[in-house]
Amino acid sequence: MAQRPTTEPRQPSRLQRAIAFLIRAHRTLCEVTAATDHAAKLLQKAQAAWRNWVQSTERQGAPRWT
Repeated sequence: MAQRPTTEPRQPSRLQRAIAFLIRAHRTLCEVTAATDHAAKLLQKAQAAWRNWVQSTERQGAPRWT
């Protein structure tokens, strides 16, 4: 019995490669945006904590740090 010739796997077309690239780029940008938003929230919390600390030390008569 003759064995079927093996065909090489088909290479994706240029359009398929472009679409795959755009999907990866979109996912990456979404992750970067989420990380940036998270960092901004952490910075806001740190700024608020600093402001509260400065105000409480000023009430106690300590020298101003800012």
